[in-house]
Formats: sequence, structure tokens, C-alpha cells
Amino acid sequence: MQSPDNSVRFDGVDRAIALMLVALTAAACSSDNATTSPPTPSAIAVSSGSAQTATVNTALSAPVVIAITSASGAPVSGVAVTFTPNAASGSVSSASVTTDANGLAQVNWTLGTVAGADSLTASAGTLTTVVVATATAGAAANVAVVSGNDQTATAGSTLSSALSVKVTDAFGNPVANAPVQWSDDAGGTFSSATTLTDANGVATVIYTLGSSTGTADVMASLAAGGSPVTTMFTEIAD
Repeated sequence: MQSPDNSVRFDGVDRAIALMLVALTAAACSSDNATTSPPTPSAIAVSSGSAQTATVNTALSAPVVIAITSASGAPVSGVAVTFTPNAASGSVSSASVTTDANGLAQVNWTLGTVAGADSLTASAGTLTTVVVATATAGAAANVAVVSGNDQTATAGSTLSSALSVKVTDAFGNPVANAPVQWSDDAGGTFSSATTLTDANGVATVIYTLGSSTGTADVMASLAAGGSPVTTMFTEIAD
């Protein structure tokens, strides 16, 4: 026959085992919930790589990094982020990137061929943010007459209009501060042998005809990639 003491002892053991089973079940349920209910993305932001500057048609020096977080600010992994360059704003290394364990997705961005502000839209579902960069003109590649060609004046006099040329890069963007050298074949003189282009890529000079009558060929030239690039004016002294 079981004694009362033994009965009490076994009842206590049964109760302890039951409590342990309840605790283990609760922990398992909690683990299952954590696995099946990941954080919901609620915010998108530029982590790094915004407001960079690069030459047109070249990649930015640092990648664009986007962060996805939950309502509590925790990083959210496994989220597809879409990267879309806006009009004339170049290309990216990947159109869609999935966030890593830190909630980050990154791409390399090559700017467009038009100098100025470029923009890139990053989105995840209904979340959207915009990254901005500045594209600057490339090296001087072309020079063309703007105004002052085909003038006629008395030999030895100064032409009524200045001679102007425009300097552009390989994509047609104006190049500022490019040195333009001036020369002629008729003994004329220039207000300066070399003039710099302004913010619009335009260089201007005042030209005085030589003392002899006839045609004066005036050349504007610049060094582009190691080779001279030129354009010509024709002026007449009478």
C-alpha cells in the first residue's frame, strides 16, 4: 500500500513535469511564430551613396546603398528593391537587388551622357526614395564657330563683332574653362592669344585685321586628347 508521503511526492513530480511541458510548448510556439512572421517593411531610405559627382557616362566612385527597416527600425532582409534610373540618368549594375541580413541592397550607378542632375528611384512595394547625383562634362573634344564669321572691314581695323567659338565634350555638353588658342595667316592681332571658355563653353576674342587687303583665315584651336582640334573663320580686309 502506498503511503501518503509517497503520494504527495509523486503528485509534486507530476506537476513539475507538466509545467516543463507547458513551458517547452510555449517556447516552440514562440519560435514558430518568429519563423513564420518576419518583420514587415515599413520604411526605405538611402544609407549611403547619395549626392555624388562624376563625369558623364562614368560610374560613381561609391555604390548606392538602400536600407529597408520595419516599424520598429529593425533591418528587414529578403526584400526585393528595384532600382530605376530616371530619364537620361544612365544605368545601374542590377535592376533588382534583395536586401541582406542588415536590410541593405546596393548597386553601382553609371551616370548618363547629359551634364547636370541625374536621379535614381529605389522602390520596394509601395515604398520609394530618390537618389540624386551630378554629372559633369567630360574632356574637351570639339570646337565650333558660334558667331563673328564672314565679316568685312577696312584693313588694319578691328572687326565690329567679336569672334566666338563653343567647346563641347564627346556628348555635346559645353566645357567650361577650356583654353582656346587663336591665330591667323594675315598679320592680324587678337585681344588675347588664348581665351578660356565660360560656363556655356563659349570663348570670345576681339580681332583686328592686318594691314594688307584680302582674305584673313583665323583659326581657333584646342588640345583634345593630345591632338589639336580646330575650327576656322574667314574675314575680309578691304
